[in-house]
Amino acid sequence: MEHRKVSGLLIGAGMLATLGGAGLFLLYAPLVANECRTMYPELAFLFWPGLIYLWIIAAFYCAAMAEYFRVCVRIGQDQSFCAQNALGLSRIALCMNIAGSLWVLLSFLPGLIWGIAIGPVFLIFLLAAAASFALGILAWALGRLLSRAVKLKEENDLTV
Repeated sequence: MEHRKVSGLLIGAGMLATLGGAGLFLLYAPLVANECRTMYPELAFLFWPGLIYLWIIAAFYCAAMAEYFRVCVRIGQDQSFCAQNALGLSRIALCMNIAGSLWVLLSFLPGLIWGIAIGPVFLIFLLAAAASFALGILAWALGRLLSRAVKLKEENDLTV
């Protein structure tokens, strides 16, 4: 029964993170982009490309969260130590590292293409990249540990 409680807590935390991300990417980002469009009319041409780029980043976060929820459901079914969870953590790591790379690219892209200095926003993008990379590395390490635990479990099951 303990695994169901853990799974419920993990799913609840994931739902909060998903709602926060949805609010950030679907509500806050368009508001800020629209405000920037009115404050800097010479950059209005970046409104839709910028939003689409952010939504592509959000798609990788959504893919990571979908995999996270699949792992949580398997934990709730008392299948914590299975190869599917190890593979799921590897997929989460890949999605988070791609999202981090896209944040880094977004930090430099306006300056490289249009010669636009984005100022302190540059640091926010790099912070988002660092957080994504950190979560990606954590998921990768947990996936490797879980993969090893699955192998040990299979060896143990064969000897009994």
